[in-house]
Amino acid sequence: MGNYKSYKDKVEKKYNQDLKEILTTLYITNEQGPSVSAKQLGIPRQVFMHFVNHYGLKPLKLDDIKKKVLV
Repeated sequence: MGNYKSYKDKVEKKYNQDLKEILTTLYITNEQGPSVSAKQLGIPRQVFMHFVNHYGLKPLKLDDIKKKVLV
């Protein structure tokens, strides 16, 4: 699986952005699922989910979904 730091460095270098910003854009703003997002970034889904949990993005995505349902 490799270590998470190497995946983080690889993605940040490729996109020239902070990993949290990249994940937020794909996972929340663009409403992509973890498999699609991981494939787009060229990393395993398990690594993608590690960073989603690390940065606390899952609750943000759920809040975003709730807002859209209630509108």
